Amino acid sequence: MAEQDESLKLRFASFELDLRVRELRQDGRLIKLQDQPAKLLALLAARPGELVTREEIEKSLWSDDEFVEFEHSINTAVKKIREALGDDPEKPRFVETLPRKGYRFIAPVERLNSHPHLQPVASSPDPPSQPVPSAENNNPLPYAEIVIPPRELESTSAHHHTIIPRATARFFFLLIQIGYLVLYISALYYSDDMERAFDRILMIPSGIFMPVAIVAAMCGIALRFYLLSSVALDHPAAGYNFRKLFIPLFLLDLFWALSPLLLARLMGIGLALGCVAALAYLPFSQRTLVLNIYPATLAKA
Repeated sequence: MAEQDESLKLRFASFELDLRVRELRQDGRLIKLQDQPAKLLALLAARPGELVTREEIEKSLWSDDEFVEFEHSINTAVKKIREALGDDPEKPRFVETLPRKGYRFIAPVERLNSHPHLQPVASSPDPPSQPVPSAENNNPLPYAEIVIPPRELESTSAHHHTIIPRATARFFFLLIQIGYLVLYISALYYSDDMERAFDRILMIPSGIFMPVAIVAAMCGIALRFYLLSSVALDHPAAGYNFRKLFIPLFLLDLFWALSPLLLARLMGIGLALGCVAALAYLPFSQRTLVLNIYPATLAKA
């Protein structure tokens, strides 16, 4: 039986976990996961919907002669798992924390036999009968078992309903970040002109708003470089971190959406207001793009 379990792969959402080598992949791409978090993920995913106590985790991950700070080590392993899966501890889609008890894997799990030529283990000496195709038995994988916890009877394919292809979404998201970087750097480079525009065009005291604009531009540069690098390198936690940053990102973008008004005399008030409306929409367009890039992360946002 142990030999059969070792041959299994577990599939959940866009991830696939090979229990034999403890490799985690997302859409075929290998996700780096250290040994202890990988062992814990295998333990949890192999028992979907069940409570796995901290005591069980301790016994499974460490031998009796090992002396470690178990509480801290378990918390660290769970944190690494959530980073790899892009999971939110406040609104978990994969690993749910049960305070002072343990953890539960709450996503639907599909168990796949990596050796389809092997026959399933039978509990009686009689040879197992072949399944008869019918309208109720339309699973294309004869040696696959889909396990759905009772509390996760929602649509398991929601994360596949994306609007545009993932590569296209990544391209436009990165393009937007580059555009914002150009905007921030230009604002710092032409800070003297911007100060005069505050005084003459908007009739706003530049002594109040210029420091705010400079600080906002500097913070924006740091934020855009982070988003640019994390999505360009396809970090698995990029979608989760974007959701955490969305409110400050929205406020920052809303502030800079007013920047076309500084050019109102040059481009005309109508065109300036149109640019303001377009820039004000960009935070939501970025969220839509991230939803296409990391659907498993934001499906329940």
